Amino acid sequence: MASRVRWGACMLPRTATDAESVDLTLRHITHRFPEDLARALLPQARTLEECTWLDTQYAARERRMDKVLCVRADGERRVEHNEFQMRWTATLPRRIYEYHAMLTLGLHEAAKPGEVVPRVRSTVVLLQGRKERPWPTHKRFRTAPRDEGFSGLRLRVEPVYQRTVQQLADRGSPLWTIFSPLAVDATAGSMIEVLRALRGRTDEERFGELAISMAVLADADSRARGLRAPIEAFLPKELTMRNFIHDRALQQGIEQGMQQGIERGMQQGIEQGMQQGRVEVARALLLETLRTRSLRLGPAQRARIERESHEDVLMQWFRRALLAQRAAELFVDPV
Repeated sequence: MASRVRWGACMLPRTATDAESVDLTLRHITHRFPEDLARALLPQARTLEECTWLDTQYAARERRMDKVLCVRADGERRVEHNEFQMRWTATLPRRIYEYHAMLTLGLHEAAKPGEVVPRVRSTVVLLQGRKERPWPTHKRFRTAPRDEGFSGLRLRVEPVYQRTVQQLADRGSPLWTIFSPLAVDATAGSMIEVLRALRGRTDEERFGELAISMAVLADADSRARGLRAPIEAFLPKELTMRNFIHDRALQQGIEQGMQQGIERGMQQGIEQGMQQGRVEVARALLLETLRTRSLRLGPAQRARIERESHEDVLMQWFRRALLAQRAAELFVDPV
């Protein structure tokens, strides 16, 4: 997601594609709009500057660069470690503590002499879970004995599925409104109101990406209210087609990646297969968009796309393909 979405043991997805669809959507949309994510995580900040994804050795090694957001809030540098989680699991605090500690060590190792190392805050965004009891704002992972002062990790909990549509909007971040289909009071009518407000405050391209993400998130609604249909009915045909392209390409890419991992029969092989699957998702997404928009590729251009093995490059070309008039525009960096 946006950061990786992890599915809890107590509720499995309908298919692997459901989980990967939410995962890919959240990773993509948060990476595209880091300022919106920072605003949602830090709603009280008066100023937000230098919102960038942090590239540390640890993050790169674990392929988690899209989890770590570096931002200057009210003049102070800080690092926001964000986890999108389908449901809470017993091992989640320990896993986040491990990542938090390794990230902090990596920041200190990378700092120059005399440089102030930014502090790290970890947030878990819950998409599903218990409905009756509200979640506390923070949870703890204690490492010290109970008769000693607290030592360990204090992590923030953000259960978006327990919020109202208005509470999500009050964050002041267009990106946070994509969770509206999960809100406790979400209805078909309120989804239309959210989309109208979103279209009024964003440009066409940004609205399109956020609206498609909102439709994908509707499939993660544990209350099963069928909100994807009214969302897609409100969208222009072109945007609905992009969503169809996304689902079709996702299925093809994930199946290819999973097959490669299963054939290896080892955990490492599965992880590599899933990574390759995400690359194939991006490639299929790009090629299907080019075909749908009748943008013809020359032999050299097609070969370049087939050779590319980096997901972020393929997704960049895909975004350009949504608006390009000629296929050649995909490969020309803006001045």
